Amino acid sequence: MIINYDKYRRFYADLIPVRHKRKDLTKIDVRLNKGYRDAIRDIDDMDRTLGSFVLAEKDYTDLVQEAHAVNAHWSTKIEGNRMSLREVEESSRMMMRSEGIVRATDPGNQQEILNHLYSYYVPGLFRLPWDTSTVSAVHRYLLTGTGEDCVPGRIRTDGEEVHVVAGDQEVFIGCPSVHVMTELSDLMEWLRDSPLESIVAAVVFFHEFESIHPFLEGNGRTGRSIFHILMQELGYGNFNLCKIDDKLLGDGDVYYNLLRYTDKTGDYSPLVEFFIDCIQSAYGEAVREFGEKDVLKGLDLNSRQLAIRAKERKEWFTMQEASSWADGIGDQSVRNRLNALADMGVLEKQGKTRSMTFRFNDPFRRIRESLGDVLPESD
Repeated sequence: MIINYDKYRRFYADLIPVRHKRKDLTKIDVRLNKGYRDAIRDIDDMDRTLGSFVLAEKDYTDLVQEAHAVNAHWSTKIEGNRMSLREVEESSRMMMRSEGIVRATDPGNQQEILNHLYSYYVPGLFRLPWDTSTVSAVHRYLLTGTGEDCVPGRIRTDGEEVHVVAGDQEVFIGCPSVHVMTELSDLMEWLRDSPLESIVAAVVFFHEFESIHPFLEGNGRTGRSIFHILMQELGYGNFNLCKIDDKLLGDGDVYYNLLRYTDKTGDYSPLVEFFIDCIQSAYGEAVREFGEKDVLKGLDLNSRQLAIRAKERKEWFTMQEASSWADGIGDQSVRNRLNALADMGVLEKQGKTRSMTFRFNDPFRRIRESLGDVLPESD
């Protein structure tokens, strides 16, 4: 699906700068036609489909790293990062090769990329429900060591105003600093009880975060990362496998004009429709790419069942446990199938003969374990 950016060019604010407006989020009314309601259901289905695929280790690693590199590149490029996509991809491969956490020798572009890439692997830091400390933590994670003219994680306070300039023209004025903490807290409270559909709620949250502009620098990058996290927290567990930022930011004028139009008019529908278009396109692309590498379609029924149960289990299991997952075959047949899955790179194994155990092969487990649940120190 190709994004029709021209469809959205008529949505813009005719008078600038646009000023942030405080909104009663409980009264937001997003009206979507049947086509977009169907698109949301299609996205739901594709997320489940994407989660059903099982890939060999190298294929899975390559596709995930590509998705993460594309998203990190586009999200930082639009804010001035000078690293090419190829250089971002090499940084991702460097992370995989390293035994520990990779740090750039100098603050700046590469550390910003590394922070974004590592943010995809941090478990447990950003679980719902959220409060203001959550967005502060994401900002701190992304901007530590980048040399930006701000304190990573520190929300704006009285007297710290934000005026966004494009070229030589002021285009947006963020929330007055005296109201930032109150409006951000209200946004978190609204998210906890929002009656909107998950995708719609995530887009509205993203827009309001960007409108508040709670930090002196890094609001766009932080907002897009928060959107990725929020989509996963709201049930789209395979969102991190999709290349989305290249679609959202493929036409920067459309993207920024929609944000300003929404603030100016209070009409969220065009922005939500644009995001749905981009998300549906990204999921369709991911389903095609991961589906082509799915090893399950070439396996017999019992091998497929063993692979699926191992993926669900995640941790080590014995051959005896695996025998209960297969139907109508003996222990030796189960062992042969487990060994074949290990040879394909789907499983990893340890031990010998009767003491041998197996585990679904997660090539990014080491990175997750090395990062743990610890945020970096501030600059």
